Amino acid sequence: MNLIGLLGGINGWKTTATYYRLMNEYARKQLGDDHTARVLLHSVNYQQIREYRANDDWGSIRSVLAEAGSGLKAGGAKFIVLAANSIHQVSDAISAESGLDLLHIADPVGSEIAADGFGKVGLLGTRATMETDVYSHRLERTFGISTIIPEREDRVQLDQIIYTELSAGVIRPGLQTYLNDLIRKLSDRGADAIILGCPELTLMVPPDSDTIPAYDTTRLHARAAVRRSIEEYYV
Repeated sequence: MNLIGLLGGINGWKTTATYYRLMNEYARKQLGDDHTARVLLHSVNYQQIREYRANDDWGSIRSVLAEAGSGLKAGGAKFIVLAANSIHQVSDAISAESGLDLLHIADPVGSEIAADGFGKVGLLGTRATMETDVYSHRLERTFGISTIIPEREDRVQLDQIIYTELSAGVIRPGLQTYLNDLIRKLSDRGADAIILGCPELTLMVPPDSDTIPAYDTTRLHARAAVRRSIEEYYV
């Protein structure tokens, strides 16, 4: 296997730990026996990233992550995996400044959705994920998939729920009903499936939900990283 450069800590350590666990599970599933993924991890300081984001200082975020990416390259990593969704809005700059290719999260997600035959999807996540082109432009350009997002009031509320409740493991009464209603609204507007663009959302909307197909971006991203690590090694 080629060495995966996992750039984590961006959304805190829990998401990074989930990526690492999934990568190792997929490596063992694909190769058998006691195989594990070859991963080089650079975890940045989440507090620093949070402060930059609060000040809308994406230039500093890009610099911190590009420097981390350069370190991954120096350590022998063959490509970068960003353990986050919204941060992909600066993925091109991180790749260019670090000199290392990056596996964009929208690519394996779009590939899976296209394979299932869906042409219009609803996107759920933080406002930074829903309101930027992290998914929309890439899915449309590469896979011909259109993306719709909740109305502004729901985007604001969902963002608050993710940061103040789900990220802390808090699931209050009525939250499941709210998310189901949100998904129904997107379905009524023509969404064939839902992108769960935030790991915490899988606590409430499992990918195997029988109401509408849902795609766990973290799981698909981690699986794609392992597949690429194995396939490129044998090229």
